[in-house]
Amino acid sequence: MKFYCLGGFREVGRNAILLETSKENVLLDYGIKVETNELPLSINKKIDALILCHPHLDHCGAIPTLYKKKLYKFPLYSTAASLDQSHLLWKDSMKVAKLKGKKQVFNDSDIQRTKQNENRITFGQRFEIGNLNIEVHFAGHVPGSLMPVIEYKDKRILYTSDFNTLDTRLLKGANIKEFKDIDILITESTYADREHPKREEVEKEFIKSVEETIENGGVALIPVFAVGRAAEIMLVLNSSNPDYPIYLDGMAREATEIALRYPELLKDPEALRNAMDKIIPLYTDDERKEAIKSPCAIITTGGCLEGGPIIFYLSQLHDIENSSLLFTGYQIPNTAGRKVLETGRFITNELNFKIKMKIKSFDFSAHIGRTQLLNFIKTLNPEKVICMHGDNCEKFANEISETFGVYAEAPENGDVIKI
Repeated sequence: MKFYCLGGFREVGRNAILLETSKENVLLDYGIKVETNELPLSINKKIDALILCHPHLDHCGAIPTLYKKKLYKFPLYSTAASLDQSHLLWKDSMKVAKLKGKKQVFNDSDIQRTKQNENRITFGQRFEIGNLNIEVHFAGHVPGSLMPVIEYKDKRILYTSDFNTLDTRLLKGANIKEFKDIDILITESTYADREHPKREEVEKEFIKSVEETIENGGVALIPVFAVGRAAEIMLVLNSSNPDYPIYLDGMAREATEIALRYPELLKDPEALRNAMDKIIPLYTDDERKEAIKSPCAIITTGGCLEGGPIIFYLSQLHDIENSSLLFTGYQIPNTAGRKVLETGRFITNELNFKIKMKIKSFDFSAHIGRTQLLNFIKTLNPEKVICMHGDNCEKFANEISETFGVYAEAPENGDVIKI
């Protein structure tokens, strides 16, 4: 067995691994680097199947490029929720690329061919790809996110993709006890070098910032990632029994509606339905202009200020000092959101202005934190650990070896790992 490191190694973004046996070639994720639209390294092999673990663009964003040629008809396996969300994100990424003048790496026809090859799987299921036996486990990252355990001959390989073992308001965490006899662990290491603050404290501080903004007569502008984060922020705000209007805009509406189609994936679907019932949807610029005339909270895409209704709101509110811009997600390097955090200016090809709103950032990460990740590795006690999807993969691999006495490595993109 060999693993070809195609993307996401010693970097965050464009996750892609090719698992090769004597008879099968199976891809695990196939994403893009969001800030640059870089694709994974090229594949010069016939693909037999692809397993998509969740619908964030750095894991799913390049999949339609694989179906550009009509001869490519290999099955794409994922959960129904992940596939539905991916459809939404693929279409939106095309729109954002066009607005930003970037090359579009796939088109509507490619998406349609991709859909024709989809196979929907669910948690607890086992299925086969040739001589590979696959177990489907819940990852606790976003609704529908999965971790596959791949069994081949006498080896059991767990690919975590992105995961979380702690509960949030939206989801239960992944269950460590489900994973038995893991020989090889391929793990994300996004937060391997730092801890997340306690969720309860983050929520409390976030609600306080929103309420202070409302009391000061301003608008609390909350950019979110559509998949998962929008729903969680709605739940957090609704938990405080707000007496101010909360609006929901952009792709966040559709993404949350998709999550509600699969209530079995959610920690408390009734709480999310209740929050959605109280939310006021916005669709047009006239509705947006009317909403910001009075104090309110607005949850809107996009999370890194790269596109979506957030652009309209910033153009209207950026010089209003009693309003707030409240980030709820990681700001990817070289995005407009990261530039705002670093410089206080919103800069795109068309716009360049200073933001006078209060700017705050809150850690609502859906990734596993350092303590939990170390505990996960200790509990599984695999023979070998492969670290990826992080900025300090080499350092973390060395720490694993020294701490647990197991072999760990942090390969680079282009490396081939033989098992």
